[in-house]
Formats: sequence, structure tokens, C-alpha cells
Amino acid sequence: MLPEPSIARVPGTGAHVIVDSGGTGAVRTSSGRFLRLVSPPPGLPDVLGGASHGDPEASAYAETLRARMSAFEEEDAQRRWPGPRREVALVGRGPLIDAVADALTGWGAAVTRHTDGGSLLALMDGAADDDRRGGGTAGPRGEGAWPWGLVVAYADSPVERVGWDRLDTLPSQGVAWLRAYREGENCFVDPICLNGDDPGAEQVYRRRLAASFVPRELDTWRRAAVAAAPASAAAHMLMTSRLLTLALAWAQGSDALGGHRTTLWKLVPATGTISEHPVLAYDPPSSIDRGACRRV
Repeated sequence: MLPEPSIARVPGTGAHVIVDSGGTGAVRTSSGRFLRLVSPPPGLPDVLGGASHGDPEASAYAETLRARMSAFEEEDAQRRWPGPRREVALVGRGPLIDAVADALTGWGAAVTRHTDGGSLLALMDGAADDDRRGGGTAGPRGEGAWPWGLVVAYADSPVERVGWDRLDTLPSQGVAWLRAYREGENCFVDPICLNGDDPGAEQVYRRRLAASFVPRELDTWRRAAVAAAPASAAAHMLMTSRLLTLALAWAQGSDALGGHRTTLWKLVPATGTISEHPVLAYDPPSSIDRGACRRV
């Protein structure tokens, strides 16, 4: 009677070795690829399982296999979140931004936290002052770059979005800019901004006002609105998922970024409706020269 196939985890990795009843071996990597093992020693599954009496050949084979699988997993991690884009700043507080921080950290990002836009603006202003004094700590990404490649912000109420219009300058300095917020119970994730030609927080809101049938009422309500009740578990998960999808696309330079740069995502929990709306940037209007009439 042929022996039963055996499966053993490669220690320190997410890979598994499978040896069939005929002694043919394969390894399944943590990413789901199956690779054929070349001449695996008979005692390999026992050694991988922690047997102390394994023969030296099987022990050496197991160590080589562990090193190879670890290298594969490091390569996969670099593809998932490339090292040059590790630095990410998060703006906001609460369970949603905590969940985003945990997920990004688990994916390999180096996350720094800021309670609100004001704290990040203060850091930016201080860095800019140092730069003007010759410190060289701020500027477009490259020489004297900001430390982060991506800034993600979340606000539970309109008052928490104060200062976001100033953060709209980040893309022109080489920093990607991603925003999510709630208005009452409704949830929004703005298009991700990669350069100064993308619609920032202020432009998205102006576009929404222009498309609204009741722009005056919308603007009045938003200015007076306070934080709503905590988001439901479903709304929380859906908005977090959208933010992570856009952040991951940015990190990997995905082809999907083109669409993400012009798409406003909206969730209405009351009806369970998810919708996407195109939002394009526009040239800011020329400033009014109030002294022109006096000069005529």
C-alpha cells in the first residue's frame, strides 16, 4: 500500500511542501504558485515538521528551501508595496483611520500619524521656514523632498476638513493626496491627486455644488453640520476598502490610477447605494483686479 501524501509548512514562511505517495515533491509558495522540488530527500517532511532526528541531507535541503521561500516572499512584498513609496502620512483620528494605518503597516508602508490637517500644515510650514533659512528640508520630491510620498486624510465632519484646501498643494510638490470623509451618514472618497492638474478637495466640492439641484442648501447644511453618529460596520468596511484600493494602486503604479484620478466614490448607507461620479479639474478663475475701475 502506498503511503499517504504529506504536507508540511516551510518554517518562517507561508509556503508548504507537498510530497505525494510516489515521493514526488512540490512547494506551494505563499502567493499560490506551485514549484517542483528537485530530488527532495525522503526525510524532508519530518524535518520541516520539527523532527530532531532528521538526517543531515534533509536538514540542509530544508534550510536551503526556507531561504529560497523567504527570498520569494520578500520579492512579493516589494511588488505589493515598493520600498521607494514606503513613507505614508495619515491625517485624522478614529476607528477608520486606525484600520487604514494597521493595513498599510501590514503591507509594508512606514506610516506616520497626524491628528488633523492643522498639525500636518504646521509641520509643513515649519519645514518650509527651515528651507528658507537654508535647512533644505522641504520642497518637490527629489532633492529636499517631503518625507512622504502619499498623504491620506479622513474626516468625520466638515469641521475636521479645515485646512484641506491648503493640503491641495501637495500634488504639485510630488506628494500624492487622498481624501475620505462623511457628510452626515453619507460617505465619500475623492479622486486621488497625483499632480497639480488633478482635482483637489476644494475643486471636488465646487464640482459637487455645481452639479447639485440645491447648491445653496447643500453649502448651508455643510457649513453648519456636526459629526454624525459613528459609521455602521458596513459603511466602515466599504470606505476603508476603497481607500486601501486607491493607496495600493498608487504604491504599485497601477494602470487603474487613470480612472481613480477622476472618480468620486459615494456610499449612501440609508439605501445601501454605491455610486461613482466623474470629476475633472478646472483652471482656477482669474483673480479680480479691484483697482481696475479706479484706474480707468
